[in-house]
Order: sequence, then structure tokens, then C-alpha cells
Amino acid sequence: MNNRELPMADWRLWKGRVLAAGFFLCFLLIGMLLTSAPAQDKGKKGKQPTGKEKDEPPPVSSRVVGTVIFPPRSDLQRISSADELFAIAVTNPNAKPGEKSTISANEMTAKALDYIRRSQQADGSWGDKQWPQNAGVTALCCLALQAEGSMPRQGPSGVQLARGLEFLLDNTKDDGQIVARDVYVHGPMYDHSWATLCLLQSYGNMPWRRDMRDKISRSIQLLLKYQHVDGGWRYKMMREGNSDTLVTLNVLYAMRLAVRSGFSVPGDSVDRATAFIKARALKEGDRFTGQWEYLPGGQPGSPAVSACGAIALTMAAKEPNDFKDPRILATIDFLDSFHKRHTVQDLSEMPYAHYGAFYVSQAMYVAGNQYWHPYYKKMLEVFAASQKAEGQFEDQAGNSVYPTAVTAIVLQAPRGYLPLYLR
Repeated sequence: MNNRELPMADWRLWKGRVLAAGFFLCFLLIGMLLTSAPAQDKGKKGKQPTGKEKDEPPPVSSRVVGTVIFPPRSDLQRISSADELFAIAVTNPNAKPGEKSTISANEMTAKALDYIRRSQQADGSWGDKQWPQNAGVTALCCLALQAEGSMPRQGPSGVQLARGLEFLLDNTKDDGQIVARDVYVHGPMYDHSWATLCLLQSYGNMPWRRDMRDKISRSIQLLLKYQHVDGGWRYKMMREGNSDTLVTLNVLYAMRLAVRSGFSVPGDSVDRATAFIKARALKEGDRFTGQWEYLPGGQPGSPAVSACGAIALTMAAKEPNDFKDPRILATIDFLDSFHKRHTVQDLSEMPYAHYGAFYVSQAMYVAGNQYWHPYYKKMLEVFAASQKAEGQFEDQAGNSVYPTAVTAIVLQAPRGYLPLYLR
């Protein structure tokens, strides 16, 4: 028995020594690491950057969002200017006695959104004087609420937004057309393209609507089906006839967001639409003027039409140099000059001033703060002069809901919640 216990005692002794040696090595390694760390830090602190290293910013590369390439941005340019712009106060010519004489972008936005929420109809839709219970007006109102940061059933306007989106989904026909009471004499493509864009903006945020993807897919296929022979789109669901710049851009909005949302859009369709837009840029000799045709062979369109041309080419950019297209650069200069030389009253009295600002604001936003900030500040004066007592804005035909929606979108552009405003 003693002979059996002796090897066991040796084993226990040997095991204890091994464990002790292991603990010793661990403590030794920890001590070496602790003593070497300060020396490394000291070495890092002692190495001073050269003048060249101080002056040169770290390299930045092009950013890819979906299939769209955007120019590089420095960290400084990434800083949001929303707070700065929302805090700007301009003279309020409509202030009543006893009220403060100025109004800020934030205050105008709050009044406009409140008017939109109060204007919603019992079935969830929005309508206007010329277009009651309209899919296009409903889509624009939903976009204004999305620009606030609300999502379906979430946020300050989540309930109203969800009801509006439900209305659009419930009014999607079997062929994919999204249209309610179509009293628009020219055709339903405006309504359909805006509604498609609006649903795409909320895609993935309405899990209780399992039919959402199918309906969006069919609405996209309908857009592709009725692309005109010349590459663009117009008011009616047909392939023949001339296209126009504004409707074509509205469809391209939806196409871009569809691709980013995982839907299939043939590249050829986008290329043909882009070629149609490019052909609308006007020249004087070899120089682009910055003005664009609304229809092929027509006269120069409004500043909003010019903005549409620049926005479309920006969305279609595939390489960083595409943003330096002479058509884009000429258009930005034209729009900048136009808004600087016209007075607030001039801009307020332009036909469809608020709807035009919706397009121009996007072109100026993409161009950078050197263009965007002066434009936004001047338009605040235009909006302050034209906002009515209940928060609404009106066009010359007496419509008040859609002008309020598009103005609210422009006012909230600095928030950056809508894909319409991307850099």
C-alpha cells in the first residue's frame, strides 16, 4: 500500500510546482506590459507631426449610397446646419398688433404641419380645392410629415402619417396604379409617381401591411410600362406623345428610391430618361445657359424646370466628375443669380411659387452651403410674407393643402430625413 501511495504523492507535488510556475509567469507578463505602455505613450507624444502633416486633412473617398455616387465630404461639411437655419428669424409682415415682429423657420414649420394634420379627411386622405380626395396631394402631405421625422404610428404625426399611407395602399389598383378620385384633367401620372415615392419612403416601417411590397412592385412596373418612346413620362398612362421635364423627374425620384430599397429597375430605363433630360438643356452657341425646356422644342421653362434638369443629372451621376457636368454648373449659377436679383415680392408673386421652390430648393441644397444657405434665408422671407393666419400657404387657384405640404418640405430640408435632399 505504501508503494502505491508514494507515486501519488510525487504527482501531487509535481502538479503544485507547475501551477506555481504558471502563476509566476502570468504575473511577470502583466508587469512587463504595464511598464512598456507608458514608454510607448511617451514615444507617441514625443513624435511631433510635421507642418505638411498638420495642414493635410486625411484622405476622403467617394461615398456610395445605393447605386448613386456622391462627392467626398470633409468632416467639417458633415456638421449639420439644421439648428443654425431653424433659428433664423425674419420679419413677419403678417404679425398682428401685440405679436412679435419676427418669425423663425421652426415656427413657420410648426404652423404648417399643424394645418396639414387638421386638414386630413376622415378616410385618411388629403384633398384640395381643385383635387378633392387626391392621391398626389395625400402623398405630398405624407412626405411633409416624413420630413419632420415621423414614421407610421411613431412620432408627432405618426397617426396621421399611417392613415395617409393606408389610404394610398387601399387605393392601389390591380394594375398597380395608385389613384383615388381622379379629377385631374391631364392624367394620373403626377398622383401615381408621388404616391409611389411616398410608399417607398415608408417601405419596411409598416409590418402590419404584408401587401406593401407587392403593391409597390406593381406600381413600379406600371411606371416602366408607360415610359414614353422618347425616354420620359407625361401626365397620361400612355407611351406615345412628348414627355415633359417635371413628370420625368418625379418618376426618376421613385426609380432611385426603388433601387435603394431593393426593387428591380432596368438600367436602360434610367439611361433613356436621363438622355431625355439632358436633351432639354438649352445652349447659346457652345455654352449652356442654365435654362431648360419643359417640352421638347419648347421655350425656356421656369426656374423650377431648370432645377429639375440639374436634379436629374445629379441623381444619375455614376462618377465623381459627373457632378461637374457643365449643364449642372450652369444651372446652379443661373438659379443663384435669379433668386439674388429678384425681390421677395417678385418671388412671392411667381406662378406656383411654393411648388417651384420645392424643386429649386433641392438643386440649391445639393450644390452646397454656399448656395443653399443664402437661398434658404431669402425663401424664409418669401414664406413669412405668404403664410396665412392658420399656417397655410396658397397658390393662385386657391389651393392651400398641397402648397402647404411642399413648403413644409422645403422648410424642413435641413433635417435631412427625406432622400430628396442628399449630398
